[in-house]
Amino acid sequence: MLPNLNNRKNEEVISDVYKSSLVNQIQMRKLSYLVGYSGISVILLFLGGWLTYLGLGDWYYSLDFPPYQPPSWVFTPAWVIVLSCLAVSTWLVVCKAEENLQSALSALTLYGAQCVLNVGWSLLFFTMQRPDIALWELVALDATLLGMMLTYGRASRWAALLLLPYVGWLILSTAINIWIVMHNDFPILNT
Repeated sequence: MLPNLNNRKNEEVISDVYKSSLVNQIQMRKLSYLVGYSGISVILLFLGGWLTYLGLGDWYYSLDFPPYQPPSWVFTPAWVIVLSCLAVSTWLVVCKAEENLQSALSALTLYGAQCVLNVGWSLLFFTMQRPDIALWELVALDATLLGMMLTYGRASRWAALLLLPYVGWLILSTAINIWIVMHNDFPILNT
């Protein structure tokens, strides 16, 4: 008796359709991660801008600023670039989660801490008008970003490289914050 080739062919077609559907589901899930992290970046951008807006006023404009501070129009485009790279970088790490879940959880913990510290700096510096306290918080953000680079780099070299604009921006931000604290009077440092 000859094997029924028609049944075998049907099974192969069904198997191919199932595999294709599974691949599409995985691709859609990965795409949803990118959309999610991009959305978080947009929220961070708006929240930071809102907290900055709330704190701008006479106190801010009376501060002594460093000669290397960029013009105000540079800040929004710089943050758009930084946060866009952060979203893609985090997405790359999450896409590797199936290969190393523990590393992905560490990366996401650092990512969450970075989100809180990022918004916290704007709250402290602008809204609460305390650049002196914000400087200490910024040092914690710098350390967190360094940890992110190391952790992200284990998952994806590109993920770590995409954090370089953030590193550069934080180096400049830290230098500006230090200069402002050293050249202006704040109660916590001058008691």
